[in-house]
Amino acid sequence: MSFQIHFDIPIYVLLLLASLSAGLSYLMYRGLEGISRPRRVFLGVLRGASFFFLFLAALNLVTDFIRFESKKRDVFLLLDDSRSMSLTDGSSPRPQVVSEILKSGSLESLRKYFDVKSVLFGAEVAARRGLDSLHYDQPSTNIESALVYASNAVSEERTAFALLISDGDYNSGGNPVDAARAMTFPIYTVGVGDSTQPSDVVVKQVIPAPSMYVGKRTVVKAIVGSNGFGGTKLNIHLLEDGREFDTRSVTLPQQGDLEVSFSYTPSTPGTHLLKVYVPPLQGEFNRRNNSATATAEVKKGKYNVLLIAGEPSSDVAFLRRDIDGSEDFDLSVLVQKTGDSFNEKGTGRILAGKYDAVILYDFPNEQSSATLRDVKNMLGSTGVPYLYLAGNRVSASRLTGFPRFPLVITNLQPEEFHVGISLASPDKIPIALQPVYTLLNANSSLFPPLYYRRIQCRPSAGASTLAFPVISGARIDLPLLIVDPPGRSAAFMAYGLWRLQLMSSLSGLQSDFLRNFLTTFLRTLISGGKQKLLTVQTGRNVYDPSEAVSFSALLVGENGSPVNDANVDVNVVNEASGRNVSDVRLSSTGDGGYSGQVAGLGEGKYVFHARALSGTTFLGADSGTVVVEPLNTEFIQTSMNAPLMRQLAAVSGGKFLTPLEFERHGIDLKSEWKKPVEISLGKRFELLSALPFLALVLLLLSVEWVVRKIWGLP
Repeated sequence: MSFQIHFDIPIYVLLLLASLSAGLSYLMYRGLEGISRPRRVFLGVLRGASFFFLFLAALNLVTDFIRFESKKRDVFLLLDDSRSMSLTDGSSPRPQVVSEILKSGSLESLRKYFDVKSVLFGAEVAARRGLDSLHYDQPSTNIESALVYASNAVSEERTAFALLISDGDYNSGGNPVDAARAMTFPIYTVGVGDSTQPSDVVVKQVIPAPSMYVGKRTVVKAIVGSNGFGGTKLNIHLLEDGREFDTRSVTLPQQGDLEVSFSYTPSTPGTHLLKVYVPPLQGEFNRRNNSATATAEVKKGKYNVLLIAGEPSSDVAFLRRDIDGSEDFDLSVLVQKTGDSFNEKGTGRILAGKYDAVILYDFPNEQSSATLRDVKNMLGSTGVPYLYLAGNRVSASRLTGFPRFPLVITNLQPEEFHVGISLASPDKIPIALQPVYTLLNANSSLFPPLYYRRIQCRPSAGASTLAFPVISGARIDLPLLIVDPPGRSAAFMAYGLWRLQLMSSLSGLQSDFLRNFLTTFLRTLISGGKQKLLTVQTGRNVYDPSEAVSFSALLVGENGSPVNDANVDVNVVNEASGRNVSDVRLSSTGDGGYSGQVAGLGEGKYVFHARALSGTTFLGADSGTVVVEPLNTEFIQTSMNAPLMRQLAAVSGGKFLTPLEFERHGIDLKSEWKKPVEISLGKRFELLSALPFLALVLLLLSVEWVVRKIWGLP
């Protein structure tokens, strides 16, 4: 151990200050009478030291005290604590193999030369002093996170190497080979397990249809892997919330994957747990991978939308394609032809249907008469939400008195302009319109020019203007996009919407913007302007029983601004028993965000209810569903991934070893690894702010004053 002291002032400056302090002290005490020379020298030293330290404080001297110590180099022992490490290969349980490695003389010899740091990893990484924390129960394996942890834990020059003990079957995180390439020290890998694929049947994945509706038949697919059971015939079962729903008879291939399709027609909306199950076979290596689960979000049904167009046009073609192509909407269309009739047959029947929303494109126009009355009656009597899209035949007279129209039109000019779009100030947008506004805000600057006829108008009572037209670079203070949330109506007064689609590649606008805009707008109108102030969700739909269920929440006020000082409580209830199993208060994370966890939930389906309060004032509520089910992630791949373990060692400059090779021969240690490294431990003092130093100056001045008084000096 050794020490060094560094000053941020050159040594000659310190000598100059010392000389100046001594000179000042000498001048002050050389003419002092009635005192002996030794006493004069003593007082002069006290005064000189006080001057010197005061000079240093005035210059705010910074002093570094550095202590040097010799330390052993570090070796990181990375231990796989995941469930796949609990398997037995032949007569060799993997936990026993790991135990023998940890008790071997080769590992003990490493402790003589190195500071061995144990790191357990699986779904998470945890440093451990002892090895009694190995339980082989983590539901997934993230080798990359273990390598990154070792790389970042201490300074690079202190680490000799890492010793990775694992079966190499990673199933979460990134590719560990990339992390190994970036490491500045080698990785020695010890592969545990048999690299030969055993005889086994595994349900690898359950794939529900992307959209599911009550009463609508869909297909649920499952990927089943097989090895060593070629030609075996068996039944594979689909279960919904624990009840058998469908069965398929299949013949297993000798090796490889088999895709199995089940028929699924949900009868109730909400979150359902779908499980695909294969009965155990005689001679299977592992039966814990004979099932897999997924959740299905079932909706009540698609929204029915009616499009009424005043004329055939390119805009109408794109509207039909984008809305009809959306998975959540069923579209009916009426296109007015020359005169007052429509191209489609059964106009009366179509108008008499029940719709969740109506789109009016360039309707009504001057040719609309008898059908206009029917449409007005439908909109007025049903209160169905509607979106009006202007066209080049817009009629101010026909729109006057239109039910719940969000504009009051006073004049219409025939001249056509090319216009851009300018958004209203964000603080003037109601929270119900935030989804539409956010989408526009991200894309409006990329809009190609649209067509517009200058319409003198103003928003109706209760309506909000989201955007204004821009003509020749100047914003015109007239509504372009207007929404009336209480009236559930909206109007967009520009046309040429096809340009948003065909010219998107030139402007940089996202290719599916028009579809996103229309569907978001329709959902906003259908919701009646209601927007949840509190939104709570879980990190995943399905959790393993060994994991804590994580919740995240977003709380906003009526104006859309974040609320950070509320109490957000989540109540978790077992759906089957109706029993309350846990309550948790979420912690604020800023910007309206809240988070928290619930641990210890057993298998089952749970409903959570969240409430936000400020004192006794109710701010918002939300609810949802989460499923806790044992995951088979760790048992999809059961053989040791020897190629990966070899690659990790090769790209980092290490070596791959079998457990027996490590126990017998250990690691060929480089001589420089065995040499201790010298580390520096420093502490910095700023004299102006260091209390001990200031106390020392005060003490010197006080001692001098007391001594002077004792000796009878002024």
